Amino acid sequence: MAIKNAGDAQSLVDTTEGAHDEVTNILQRMRELAIQAANDTNVSSDRVSLNAEVSQLTAEIDRIAMQTTWNGVAVLDGSFTGKQMQIGAEAGQVINISVDSAKSSAIGNYTLKGDAHAVAANTIDGDDLVVNGYLGSATIGIAANASTKDVVTSINSSSGSTGVSATAVTKAKLSGLSAAESVAFTLTGDAAATISVTVAATSHLGAIKDAINAKSGVTGITAAFGDDTSEIVLTHLYGEDIAITGMDTTTSGTTVTLEALDSDGADLATPDTATISEGGTATGTVVGQLALQSIKSFTVSGDDATGEDGFFGTLNGTTGGGTASLSAISAVNISTIAGANNAINAIDGALNKINAMRGDLGAVSNRLDHTMSNLGSIQINIEASQSRIQDADFAKVTGDLT
Repeated sequence: MAIKNAGDAQSLVDTTEGAHDEVTNILQRMRELAIQAANDTNVSSDRVSLNAEVSQLTAEIDRIAMQTTWNGVAVLDGSFTGKQMQIGAEAGQVINISVDSAKSSAIGNYTLKGDAHAVAANTIDGDDLVVNGYLGSATIGIAANASTKDVVTSINSSSGSTGVSATAVTKAKLSGLSAAESVAFTLTGDAAATISVTVAATSHLGAIKDAINAKSGVTGITAAFGDDTSEIVLTHLYGEDIAITGMDTTTSGTTVTLEALDSDGADLATPDTATISEGGTATGTVVGQLALQSIKSFTVSGDDATGEDGFFGTLNGTTGGGTASLSAISAVNISTIAGANNAINAIDGALNKINAMRGDLGAVSNRLDHTMSNLGSIQINIEASQSRIQDADFAKVTGDLT
């Protein structure tokens, strides 16, 4: 009976893993749709249509999670935890099996974002970050004046021991040029480059945009118009500081504003700006936004500085770090480019979560293989022992009788 129990447990595991396989296929399709929606060859109506399929696929994930059962017991809705499988012939000879929820509201990407801010110069004070992930904890050394790109490298070097990885994007808005004239400044990202143009009208900064893009191979910074042609959005995709120094113009007193944006290119809840004045020495720097992610919840602590001296504080309202929140598949919406990009991250987290769950179930299934083999061996040896004890040795009995 213990062998039969183990076989039933393995069938339950295989049923669950089969459902996980189909959820994986659905998530892969959702990811294809999100990548398609992130492309600007689509218009808004196209993305709405793509999102309609995403909504149906999300509903199917929930149906699978709620209706996948074994002997009438739901195995993917989050209620199948701490279940005991009696795999021995004596009391207490059990193994425990738990299966996390696969509902769309329970899978996704746990994310914690830091601050983006504009300063005269990078003043990160170098407080270390302590990352507490589901695999373990690690202290991440932060150098003084570090960029978010530097921090990403340090966090990812320890992701194998924490289960937490990091990305960073720096976005800044250049606007409010006070006079149309010759403008020159040094733009620094990966490296420094001189930007020198003549602006015909403060309402159209196309000349600056084109000059920045011409040097993007040096700086790693690209430029695009913002809400209108009087604004330029600068982007460094890997989180290097964006700095403008040494602005020279035809007339004295000319100013321009450098504003920090979040990683999606949106304005911060509390605007953070640096004003750069003509004169050759004024500086404006935008420190990028750090984003940490994991398939399970995690915390960050140790960043004691607030505001412009730390990576956490001004944006999430706490000092020292914070606790990650779940970007769930249930909230995915690809009807906008920003939504599509966020969906890709959420889907990647969900895929990793399902893969981890499948790995755990595969390990249990392999264990049950050995359990049944061992029980079979025990059964054979017990029957042999019973035969030696109970069955007559006819040769000996005949000899004794004779």
